[in-house]
Amino acid sequence: MKKLILLIMCLSTVAVAQKSKSRNQSAAPVVPDYNISMSADKWEFKEGKVTFVEKNGAKAMRIVQGNQGAVLLKNVLFKDGTIEFDFEPESPMTLMSSPSVYFHGNMQKNDVEILYIRGRANTPTANDGVQYCPIINGVNMWDMYPDYQGPALFEGGKTNHLKMVISGKQMKVYVNDMTRPTLYIPKLEGNADAGIIAIDGGMTVWNMQVKPNVTENLPPMEGHDLTDHDAQYIRNWVLTTPANLPDGQEATMHNIPKPEAFTETISAERQGLINLTRQLGGNTPRRLVWLKAKIKTTEAQKNVLQLGFSDEVWLFLNGQLAYVDKNLYLQVSMRKYPAGRISVQNAKVNLNLKAGENELVIAVSNDFYGWGIIARLENMEGVEFAK
Repeated sequence: MKKLILLIMCLSTVAVAQKSKSRNQSAAPVVPDYNISMSADKWEFKEGKVTFVEKNGAKAMRIVQGNQGAVLLKNVLFKDGTIEFDFEPESPMTLMSSPSVYFHGNMQKNDVEILYIRGRANTPTANDGVQYCPIINGVNMWDMYPDYQGPALFEGGKTNHLKMVISGKQMKVYVNDMTRPTLYIPKLEGNADAGIIAIDGGMTVWNMQVKPNVTENLPPMEGHDLTDHDAQYIRNWVLTTPANLPDGQEATMHNIPKPEAFTETISAERQGLINLTRQLGGNTPRRLVWLKAKIKTTEAQKNVLQLGFSDEVWLFLNGQLAYVDKNLYLQVSMRKYPAGRISVQNAKVNLNLKAGENELVIAVSNDFYGWGIIARLENMEGVEFAK
């Protein structure tokens, strides 16, 4: 009898163990499939833009250089996560066939964000090897964010690997070296925080994965702007409605607008940037806008204004022309450091400030990509900016 009871207990124990094992097996996590198929049914593209081939034993998509538009991944709403793939750029690489990834926003409205690898193969010291920028209101802002670029070692005609990790307002980019970011973006500057994924540029792509919400502990909040604690930037301006400025015409002291014409306000974004594109859109043809700020001093003094601008500026102090300059990318001799992009390092302007209130008026014109200014006084002793 005792042996029978012991046998029943053993069988019961085995049955419980088997049920427990079965439950554990059924509760095992399902490994998500992040792979993106390189097949025509997964992508939207114009005829002649892509061909589907095999690369290193995997299905691949070859994107040809041209103006047919980007290749759009169907049925995807991407917000946060990881995008990565192997790619082989056409060789030789050219600036017009830069491997590119578009993300967030809407391609039809041309309001997206873009990461692209410029034609700087085998030049790991080129600071513009990899660049991020937003496309705002149809304007590619590549010339407005010189800090959002960096060097990378990659090769045309050979296999490379790209990984983008996006979390809220931040992004890290890896090119080939997966241990150290090639590029860190503390704030994504686009108008949208979710949307499409598309790729373009002369390259072959394979082994693509899109991993929603896999962000590798990258914080979603905007990274710190080191200029936030710098009181020397002129951050608040009033401005006029922009008007066309025909080629060859200049702004003069005789057409400084009357006070009542300054009807709008604008405030600086990160790094003191007065981003006219975001507020006023782009310019085709050439347009001009007037900005005004007031500087109060306890006594007369000489000061220096560090000025960044895109593309042309006329600066007036107390009604008198004090500075004229141009930052024209298409004219090599007129490109300001760094390489025709806007930067507080573009120029320095000597200012003779009188005691009391000084009126600073800057006319800005543009007909090429983004426009704006950055203005910073070198010395704030006895100075304040009027509100």
